[in-house]
Order: sequence, then structure tokens, then C-alpha cells
Amino acid sequence: MSPLIKSSLFLGVSTLALSSVIPCGNQVALEAGAVAAGSVVPSGFWQIYQQDTQRSTNLFPSAPNGTATFAVSQGADATNQLDLIATFTNIPKGQGPYQIEFLYSNPARAGYSSGGNDVIGTFATTGALPTKPTWANVDKLKGSLIGTFHLPRSDEDPTHIHRIIINSVTWSSTISLRFSITNDNSKAGFVRWSQNNDIVGFEPGLSITYGG
Repeated sequence: MSPLIKSSLFLGVSTLALSSVIPCGNQVALEAGAVAAGSVVPSGFWQIYQQDTQRSTNLFPSAPNGTATFAVSQGADATNQLDLIATFTNIPKGQGPYQIEFLYSNPARAGYSSGGNDVIGTFATTGALPTKPTWANVDKLKGSLIGTFHLPRSDEDPTHIHRIIINSVTWSSTISLRFSITNDNSKAGFVRWSQNNDIVGFEPGLSITYGG
């Protein structure tokens, strides 16, 4: 079995054609626990920068060690934007339904912080992802908004483990997504989430689950 395919959830990314998206009645669903036959972890996780369009930071090397950082932000009037690109590969065929999910434990212990406009948009990509994604070479690949989500603050939801279902997708062996601050481009905002894998058998973060 590929090391990218696991029965637990973790950070991931991939390339998603617009035709592969199935609209979900509730784009954001929150519940305790998580049940799925398996999940695909990211094969790439990049930070891209509006103010330095050739810069790219690959966050993936730290992810398998149990530490993951999810950060998106923007200044007022959609300036100085920091987006996140994620790619999922080797997604098993014929084991749907497939869902984009975010799994996390108590935000108070997760290094979570946010401010201002903190609604996160999930966008499809419309072509093959470059080997080194940057703002300049992936901006033209940004497709439709397929879901939005908000990570509850520690004072909003103290339950230990949660799952956010962002949306459902049809199968593709590789799926790539882009995450940005959305909702109101005139307002500045940021979201940062960083958590160590400090719960036995629990790997927090973004993933594509299947067979649930």
C-alpha cells in the first residue's frame, strides 16, 4: 500500500478539474470524531506569495513528522495575499464517496490563531500543477470556488476531535486545491493552524477521505 494512503487523516493536496466537483448541500459540516475507510495524505503542500510571485515554500517535508502548518492571509483590499496549494496523488479508484475534509483536535492546543476576515475558500485548479508552484505560475490555474470553511476558535468549540467536511468530489488519481482568505476581499484577515501529532493514532489536518 502506498505510504500516501492511510486510515487516518492528514494534510494533503491535488489537481482538481472543474468537472470533477460534486456540489455538496452543506459545504461546511462539523461533527465529533471521524469515520472513513481510508484517506490520502498530501504529496505536496506549498505556500505561495502575492508580493513575491516567484517565491514558493514547500511545507511538506515537516508533515510526515507529525507537525503541520496551515496558514492563509491577506491585507486590506486583497493585498499581500498568502495562499496555500495542496496536492493529493495516488487516490484509489472505485472506493467513493470522496470528500475533502479537515480533522483537528481542541483548537486551544493546536496553535490556532485568526483575525479579521478568517473565512477560508477552497478553489479547484484547472490544469496540471507545476513542479514548483508559485503565485505567477499557478494563478492562471485557479478555478471555481468549491467550498468555504471556518476553523472554530478555542472558545467556540472545546470538543476534543472534530471533522469539517468541505465538499465532495468525484474520483481523479490526482487532485490539487488552492486555499485563500475569501468572503470579503476588502477586509484583512489571517488564519494559522499548527498542531503536533500528540494524540496516539490521530494525525490532524487536511485530507481526501474515501469509502466512508
